[in-house]
Amino acid sequence: MPLSTWSVALFLGVVPRLASCSTDECTSFSAQVSIPNATVVAHEYLLNGTVIELPGTVESCGGPGLKANTTADICRLVLVVATTSSSEVQLEAWLPDLQSWNGRFLATGNGGIGGCIDYATMQNGAGLGFAAFGTNAGHNGSVGYDFFLNQPDVINDFGHRAIHVEAEVGKELVRQYYGTEAIKNYYAGCSTGGRQGFQNAHLYPEDFDGFLLGSPGVDWLHIVASKGILARRIGWPYINSSTYVRPEQWPAIVEAQIKQLDPLDGVEDGIIDEPTKHRFDPTSLACGTDVLNSSMCLSPQQVESVRRAYEPIANSSGRIVYPSFELGSNTDVFSENQENGTAEMSYTILQDFWRGAVYNDSNWTPNEFSESDMDFAMKVNPGQVNAGETDLSSFHRRGGKIISYHGRNDETVTSALSEQFFVGVQSSLNLTLQEIHDFYRLFFLPGMHHCSGGLGAWSLGNAQKYPYDKALLDSKHNALIALVEWVENGRAPETLVGTKYENDVIGGNVTAQRTYCPYPEASKWDGVNDTKLATSWKCVSPGR
Repeated sequence: MPLSTWSVALFLGVVPRLASCSTDECTSFSAQVSIPNATVVAHEYLLNGTVIELPGTVESCGGPGLKANTTADICRLVLVVATTSSSEVQLEAWLPDLQSWNGRFLATGNGGIGGCIDYATMQNGAGLGFAAFGTNAGHNGSVGYDFFLNQPDVINDFGHRAIHVEAEVGKELVRQYYGTEAIKNYYAGCSTGGRQGFQNAHLYPEDFDGFLLGSPGVDWLHIVASKGILARRIGWPYINSSTYVRPEQWPAIVEAQIKQLDPLDGVEDGIIDEPTKHRFDPTSLACGTDVLNSSMCLSPQQVESVRRAYEPIANSSGRIVYPSFELGSNTDVFSENQENGTAEMSYTILQDFWRGAVYNDSNWTPNEFSESDMDFAMKVNPGQVNAGETDLSSFHRRGGKIISYHGRNDETVTSALSEQFFVGVQSSLNLTLQEIHDFYRLFFLPGMHHCSGGLGAWSLGNAQKYPYDKALLDSKHNALIALVEWVENGRAPETLVGTKYENDVIGGNVTAQRTYCPYPEASKWDGVNDTKLATSWKCVSPGR
């Protein structure tokens, strides 16, 4: 079904009502589902616009008051799939009525340490006519470690298996419900969802035809470990030491970076376009320079701590394994590390995963975290979670497509990691730039935070962000639609246009747009026209 045949009504999520027998059909189908190890535990037929109450959702996933909005007339199914005798994955399926189904399957991933169904992407997908699926990746909740303790198969589900299970069960459920296979199979995810997507393309290249992967958390263990190492570099947990840089000092440090580096791209907008190309000398913030006031300025020991915070992460052997933290980005992931005067990191993933999955020790804390703890986790690689493999040759050979996007103001996964991964895939497959662009395109978004948000024009059909702007449902402004156009019609996205809305209310008043380019090209202002117009931004090759 070519993209051009999608109806306007389907784009807008305005779908025709089926006869009342659809409720009976959904109930009947739920009793007839026949998929090995899969059990339907709930079902309901819902009309477009219905608010779904989800009181059983755990607090860390937004419960118990979490609600979702149906964006089409759907048969909603909740399934439990046994992956081993001691583990299971929960799936949720939103199956639009036959005349509203666009013939496609869309799977989604997770964030953090998983455990939460991505209703935002499911809502967007169903509204566009996809049979949309979500997964809890084998456990419930994005905070905690108990679900991993002494549970190697639960770790395997989160680490590498859950998305494959979602693909296999989801595609078969689609076949049984509609009486035909989906014409194409897609996946959209961000952060951990991006990690899950790239990992799936490596391990199970037959699962999907196209991936939309935002701020991908590939090399996941190094990402998480970096927060502990950076906290230690700034003096934590010894919060009364002379080397410790206090949480309240960091916003002033970041603001000074932006003030110094922002003008270098030609547009003073509070955004450092390419932070990986710059260095920052924290001696400029030392007491006596009068750049920061006496309560925020840095002592000589603190200057050295800040300098170390922006150095790459090396392992115990001295080999660099993770890029530097991004200049101009919020530092809370490592600098918010006190609670009522006691050393306590607000970034909980490190403690949770190392407790539950790496060391299997509920008493472990990150207070003495070091490179040896990071290296041990890499050696164990619980559940194959790290997902740093760049060999995507099988997925490439079968004609699969990947659109990836990453904010240059990402506080959680440094955007330099996406640069390195892209180059790594190109090297592993021995491809020219034109050849890798035939299946994998990476777009950098200056001013976007982790997955979404920020000062930049960040909205372009992002995974994990609901709703889509109904006025911009085209392959120029929406990356998911661009992916479908590429997979099915062979038209690769030469550019994508991001949109900034007033107060970040998607679909509201547009305050700016910007044209984004496939890496290694960069989006540059033409130096003449209004910077808030997409047409004022051009794609420029490196070195120009």
